[in-house]
Amino acid sequence: MLTGEAEDEEATRGRIEFEFPLLTLRVYSFTRLYDRLGALRASRLISWVALVGMPIVAGFGLYLISNSILILLTKPEAREAGRQLGPQAYLLLPGINPYLPILYGWVGIIAAIMVHEGAHGVIARSLGFRVKSSGLLFFLVIPIGAFVDVDEEQLEEAQPKDSVRVMAGGPGANIALALICIFGVLIITSGLSPLVDGLYIGSVLEGMPAEDAGLLVGDVIVKVDDQPVLTLDGFRSALEDRSPGDIVQVTVARGEMWRDRVSVSVELAEYEGRAVLGVVMGEMLIEERLRMYNEWAVERPLIHFQPPTLAHIPFSEALSGFYTHPLGPHWDVLANIFFWIWFVNINVAIFNALPIHPLDGGRTFQTLLKFLLGQKADETRVSRLTNVVTAAVISALVTMIVLPYIM
Repeated sequence: MLTGEAEDEEATRGRIEFEFPLLTLRVYSFTRLYDRLGALRASRLISWVALVGMPIVAGFGLYLISNSILILLTKPEAREAGRQLGPQAYLLLPGINPYLPILYGWVGIIAAIMVHEGAHGVIARSLGFRVKSSGLLFFLVIPIGAFVDVDEEQLEEAQPKDSVRVMAGGPGANIALALICIFGVLIITSGLSPLVDGLYIGSVLEGMPAEDAGLLVGDVIVKVDDQPVLTLDGFRSALEDRSPGDIVQVTVARGEMWRDRVSVSVELAEYEGRAVLGVVMGEMLIEERLRMYNEWAVERPLIHFQPPTLAHIPFSEALSGFYTHPLGPHWDVLANIFFWIWFVNINVAIFNALPIHPLDGGRTFQTLLKFLLGQKADETRVSRLTNVVTAAVISALVTMIVLPYIM
């Protein structure tokens, strides 16, 4: 048994627990931080905001699930897209979900868990609940999150309005951080400028005029005979009056950040009755993509529920290199950190707000159910109703995942 002095020393230093492969670091000094933050009047106000917002977030989550099921039932192309994504796309685990970058994904997950659990601790202390301990979780030596151990007996005995505010704090904090980060993304993208726009050369055909003229993979065709070209239709229009054997002047952007402009003469060859350069090109539409994103970011904010790898937005890996920003060449790193913290936090908030026991939303639902039933509340009845709702929501989630494979 520890003496009082030894207990104080342990509380100051914390305690390390290891059960392969998880390492738990209990840091009792975190509780003092919760005390300071919980003493602020703003903490109680924030807890009420979180409580009001939680059913709204849960309702939005249920809407997304039901709407996804409806789309999968009525649109074969949506089921095909679901099969291509695979069931692992629904897991918020970097390294398993192919659309969730490992580094950015872990940054988002660690931020989400620490903010979520920290909010529980702060609001619990603001309402006078005891926080037994808190700390950090590691997978071996890799930090994967945090935890706060609030006295469950006090929560059970407390008034419903107090206990549910503690539960709502976690999802509420995730929503707040998510909104801050998506606002940061919008600010960054508002400062973007296209480095170059035109037709990207993906391959140069062997033995064709483009190869002889020195055109290279990675060049961007910006002009044909001083006529700007941004689309394949515009390129065809520039060559429509040309015949095989004619010579055209092609201007390309190349070099670091496509700063250099190189103009070459190309003698057109014949292919299937047409005059061609001998390259395979793709439309970049860099300025158009930026304009569309800036419009959709306001008009269709749900695009931010898609990973950049699917949405092809300006800071995605495929497009970021074609833009410049006052922040410098690594602007996209900051944009992606903000985006993935948003993406992970908004998903964590929605999932935890759903009425699934023992998640925050499920426990809140159970507490409110007891309150609504009043003194006549029977523990068995409340538990059964909670389990029925939990089973219904989980069934909807499973249906959304498996529908593409059974229809």
